[in-house]
Amino acid sequence: MILAAAASSFTVSPDTFGLLAPEIILVAAALVAYLAGAFAGFRHGWLLAFAGIAVAVVASDRQPGEAVSSVVCIDGFASFVRWLVLVTGGLLTLVQAGDSRLGIRRPAGTCEEAGTFLLLLAGLSLVVCTNDLVLLFVALEMVSIPTYVLLGLARQTARGQEATLKYFFLSLVASAFFLYAIVCLYGIGGSTNFADIAAAMRSPDGPGRLVATAMLPIAIGMAMAGAAFRLAAVPMHFYAPDVYEGTSSPMAALLSTLPKVAGVVVLARVLAIAGGGGAAAATEWSGLFWQVAAVLAAVTMTVGNVMALLQSNLRRLLACSSIAHAGYMLVGIAAAAAADPGEIGGWNGIDGLSAVLFYLATYALATVGVFAAITYLGHRWPVWTAQEPRPPREEVSTVADLDGLSGTNPVAAFAIAVFLLSLAGIPPLPGFWGKFSLVTAALEVDGGLAIDFSGSRAWFVGLAVVLLLNAAIAAAYYLRLIAAMYFKSTDRGVQADGGLASGIAMLLCLVAVAMVTFQPGGLFQAAGRAGAAGKEIHAAVPIVPGEQAGSLETASR
Repeated sequence: MILAAAASSFTVSPDTFGLLAPEIILVAAALVAYLAGAFAGFRHGWLLAFAGIAVAVVASDRQPGEAVSSVVCIDGFASFVRWLVLVTGGLLTLVQAGDSRLGIRRPAGTCEEAGTFLLLLAGLSLVVCTNDLVLLFVALEMVSIPTYVLLGLARQTARGQEATLKYFFLSLVASAFFLYAIVCLYGIGGSTNFADIAAAMRSPDGPGRLVATAMLPIAIGMAMAGAAFRLAAVPMHFYAPDVYEGTSSPMAALLSTLPKVAGVVVLARVLAIAGGGGAAAATEWSGLFWQVAAVLAAVTMTVGNVMALLQSNLRRLLACSSIAHAGYMLVGIAAAAAADPGEIGGWNGIDGLSAVLFYLATYALATVGVFAAITYLGHRWPVWTAQEPRPPREEVSTVADLDGLSGTNPVAAFAIAVFLLSLAGIPPLPGFWGKFSLVTAALEVDGGLAIDFSGSRAWFVGLAVVLLLNAAIAAAYYLRLIAAMYFKSTDRGVQADGGLASGIAMLLCLVAVAMVTFQPGGLFQAAGRAGAAGKEIHAAVPIVPGEQAGSLETASR
């Protein structure tokens, strides 16, 4: 019934496909990679993937700054996240190409993996551009299904298969939760279009208000549960350490970044639908939204950091770190939910949602950089005598494997140190500005920086304190890695056999981190504009073939 209603509520015109040109290019590049690998014996799939992403970036740059159609909305929020997805995807492509150089996977299978990865990027880019619940669900499945395939291809061992199955079954549960949320939202608005649902909730009286009052908290709860899996937030976090350890470093980098983008977008869209414009029913439940988000934020960051203190495996440690960073991002989501409609951030124009977007961008750069460096390092030098057979190569996988890295590979050691210090929030690196913006957004809720601890103010002051304490805990295990590289010695170095592509990805991330460190203003401004746009829900404007997409200034509600 929902699909039938969605199909009858809009007409897709050629202009709508024009707005989705970057996503269409990614899908076309994926098909080329599949066909080239199957019929032409092409073995450089990641080169095709990188070229496809580059063409999609050019197409995205030529998109209108603001346009809305019946099912697609291109605004500042969509443009920012789309660029983040494409840039992160390009870096991950280089990391994946380095991993295929290690001999862990069949070189002939790189076209299959590259094509599947492009489909994942197309789905993730579509998530942020959609203006309809059905298309949003389809886009999320375009992210989940390729992820299963990539996890299965990355490792052929029993532990790799176990990681794939864990992620697969838990992802099904998360998808079911979100599908129930879609059903509830459809019941509230009688439509799958975001603007129609928001309009129904703005109705001051009538049966629609009663339905919204009853079903909105269920919809919000289900949507938050589905997003928690993609963010690796409590209580859907427990899969992360095992899955990260069982898969490859490039796949761990993918799981640490791209699903989190989808989770943030889902929460932002649900927040805009439920709370935008002072909806009558939403006002009654906005407290529930931000209270649940605040509790999840505090618990998630604490659990992640405490778990990370106990880890000796690098991928498990970074998985726990990823859980903690999901908690940091939920601080901004909670602040955005508790803020008054239309409120603009007081510090540098950064509010809760803008702070999350800034933090997400800086986190993605540092995280991809760490995993790129680990992939580049590859294996440790084997130790054996002439009378013994040469043992199998050992991947760089534990904290002890980094001992003395500054002496054997100073460039990689320096890059890893910079990335870890950024993740720890050490000034003046980008991670510091990200945490600072989140703390400021939390402290500005309900009265700015005034000394008043009543109502929601007390909640967010406490949340800011918890964030700062967790940042100090996180510094302990990040500094432990740096100490291993610079203050310990080893009789075995690393082979640095991960390939040139992963080394280039590491250096590109290092350059990007340096640029944001010295010039953070540009990213702050972009995140501020994107956060302001992300609060709005735009009405569906049917496009007559041959006409341009409607302007957001006339379509906004």
